[in-house]
Amino acid sequence: MKHLSDQELMRIVQAGDHSPASEIYDRYAGRIYNFALRFLRSPEAAEDAMQEVFVKMLKHANQFQGDAKLSTWLFSITANWCRDYLRKSDNKSKEAEDVLVTLPAPAENAPDRNLERRENEIRIQRALQALTAEQREAILLSRYQGLSYAEIAQIAGCSEGAVKTRVFRAMETLKKMLLVDPRGGDQCLNVLP
Repeated sequence: MKHLSDQELMRIVQAGDHSPASEIYDRYAGRIYNFALRFLRSPEAAEDAMQEVFVKMLKHANQFQGDAKLSTWLFSITANWCRDYLRKSDNKSKEAEDVLVTLPAPAENAPDRNLERRENEIRIQRALQALTAEQREAILLSRYQGLSYAEIAQIAGCSEGAVKTRVFRAMETLKKMLLVDPRGGDQCLNVLP
């Protein structure tokens, strides 16, 4: 089934055969988990989100029209789940040290580089949490997941212009928070995608 497109796989699922679900899961589980993790700051909640997204995908397969990408539809489900989760619980009190951030590993794994990278990850995560939920969603989908502004607008239920504004304001806030490195440099912005 690896040779089939996302739309072809979903047509099979919509016909009642759930065997393509594992291929769809293989294609998107990691991206959905990483998006939910960065959005919610909780590995457990991100795992729950990922599982729930695929359950909803199967349960509501007929709602997928095929006019948008499957990834856009799945990220819409994920974003909605994350928003609901945040509304239902108070996750603001989590410490940044409890956050698992997955950034590409550098070529060197020297202890001082690992410490520096971990400090940068914590600073980035704190900066992301300082954004509004809408800005955080837009920046995570655009910069970490590589979605277009049009796709993000579909997910967020707003105009493309609103998405551009959210991303712009988020980047301005992140620049202000991350430009000044406590060690005298500005390396922290270099790890943002």
